[in-house]
Amino acid sequence: MRIALVSAVLAACSPSPRAPVGQPDAALVGTDGAPAVCFEPAISGTAMAGNTNVQDCAIWNNVARMTGGVTLTRTATSFSLDFADGLSFTGAITGNQVQLTHVEPHTFSDGCLWQSTETLSGTVDPATCVLTLAYDYAEMVTQSNGACATPCSGHADVSLQITPIL
Repeated sequence: MRIALVSAVLAACSPSPRAPVGQPDAALVGTDGAPAVCFEPAISGTAMAGNTNVQDCAIWNNVARMTGGVTLTRTATSFSLDFADGLSFTGAITGNQVQLTHVEPHTFSDGCLWQSTETLSGTVDPATCVLTLAYDYAEMVTQSNGACATPCSGHADVSLQITPIL
């Protein structure tokens, strides 16, 4: 029964053995809508970070949190990555160029108030929607007591592989 059904569907979808007769009513028409744009309006998936190497002094980096559930959202030139554990990177996408940041305040044992800024920048391949991003970390004192520690910075290449959840 199943084989007959498949055969019937294939026969119904096969080209006609007869040649077309007459002129078509309209010229050949292209696609009905605009081409698909990566991550617009949003897609959920899972992320896996590739090899990273961030300096030990970058104590507030979130590289280890850039895995698991993630939602990517795009509206015109706005772009965001929202990880399931609450980590969010927001920014812009222009053409295939992506620039995202995550800023977070911190208190430290030196009594000073600090801010870490993490940046993901790179490209999205418009054909495959693969993100290739570089990671930068910087920290700065936002309120000093006069005896603050020395700020740290770091850089890593991060390969985020996003697998859509269907």
